[in-house]
Amino acid sequence: MQDLLRFIKTDRARVDRATRILVDLITDIANAAALSGESQYLLIKRLNGILLSSRGESRSVKDAFLILANLYNSGLLSQLALEHPSLNHNELVLCSMLTVGLEPVCISKILGYDHEHTFYNKRAEVRKKLGVAHDIPLERYLFERVEHLRQAHDTFLRELMARY
Repeated sequence: MQDLLRFIKTDRARVDRATRILVDLITDIANAAALSGESQYLLIKRLNGILLSSRGESRSVKDAFLILANLYNSGLLSQLALEHPSLNHNELVLCSMLTVGLEPVCISKILGYDHEHTFYNKRAEVRKKLGVAHDIPLERYLFERVEHLRQAHDTFLRELMARY
């Protein structure tokens, strides 16, 4: 059992690094595309090509990105969905994009908002549904939740290792 736990801990570290690299890569591509200055029509077409292509799979790159972001963020999106059933899919998508550092203009384009100020309105709706105080930035709240989940996972793993 001790060997298995050591393997899980080592494997988790590798998965965390690999996931962060993939999240950073997708984030950089999406931000660069959104900030390229191209016409909105061409930009949306390019972002859709990046994020919605399925390459013959049943899942889009956008869906894979959300799964990856959830994994990297220690299950934050799953936790938010359980704790706050009033959050819809696009609001969870917005949370995931905030936690990986996508720019507001990029998030707006990906989610199909006509204007960037729609992003801020949607962000305010999420803040209200989560019950986040107005003096706390939503991003900070989400990052703190991620850190809390990571610490809980680490504590659980340490307790298992100590027990076995």
